[in-house]
Amino acid sequence: MAPLTAAIRNYKLALGFLLIIGLFLSCGLMATRVISVLGNLTAMIYQHPLVVSNASLTAALNITKMHSSMKDVVLSSSPQRLEYALRSVNADEQMVYEQFDLIRDNILGPEGQELERETRRLFADWQPIRQEIVLLARSGEKEAATRVTQERGAQHVEKLEGKMRELTLYARKKADSFMSLAQLRMDQVEHIVIFLTVAGVMVAVLIAFFTISRVRQDENMLRAERDNLRKALAEIKTLQGIIPICSFCKQIRDEKGQWKKMEEYIQEHSDADFSHGICQDCLEKHYPLEYAAMSAENGNSTEWLAGKSDTVPAPAE
Repeated sequence: MAPLTAAIRNYKLALGFLLIIGLFLSCGLMATRVISVLGNLTAMIYQHPLVVSNASLTAALNITKMHSSMKDVVLSSSPQRLEYALRSVNADEQMVYEQFDLIRDNILGPEGQELERETRRLFADWQPIRQEIVLLARSGEKEAATRVTQERGAQHVEKLEGKMRELTLYARKKADSFMSLAQLRMDQVEHIVIFLTVAGVMVAVLIAFFTISRVRQDENMLRAERDNLRKALAEIKTLQGIIPICSFCKQIRDEKGQWKKMEEYIQEHSDADFSHGICQDCLEKHYPLEYAAMSAENGNSTEWLAGKSDTVPAPAE
């Protein structure tokens, strides 16, 4: 029964430690998975909303520069200045289209893609207005070119800037949604980690309590067995060494120097007791008549003494 109990106890301990290991492994795996998710979300924020937001701001800046260069076209005092201003407009236009390509490749969701197409079309619709202003400027009709720039051109640029703000706002909303999702994941992980930690601590406390209880129980059993053994050893009396005994009366001298009968000394120094009887020689010597009668009754055999001699009273001292 004891080996079975020990085996069950060892099995419970092993199961408890395995449970603790499993809890902490689960916690580690969960943390690793969430770190990976947060890393992906961070990459998505950088690769998509952040790229779109930066591209929108860059495109809006280039559109503003184009509008300023178109004013330089209208106000140019020589063909050389006019051509220089047109080259600036064309370079900024190329930059705007490059930013639109970045937005198209990174913007998320059908709503964002449709917004990018609308903005691109609106930007393309600005080109005929610019060409009209250039033709008027080249033909020397500066007042007409100025009027077109300040009216239709400015209105169109204002619409473009509004669309660019919509793109930037859309990208920021996407970034905010990713950040909210990342925060939600972090909160979930925090709750799971707290739960697993508390569960692990509770299991560890239970195992520690169980182990300490078993150890104390075993210590108490060992202490009880030790006390019983000491008690048993204390009750055991043995005669050892050289015992001084009188050569004539056979009395024994004890440790106090007193002479005691052999029976008394042995009873004090051991658990033995005495039952008085009489041997054949003493029976014949001290009780000759009884001896003769018993011998006549049983013949010459002496086996009767084994059962009868202890019934004969010992001689008085």
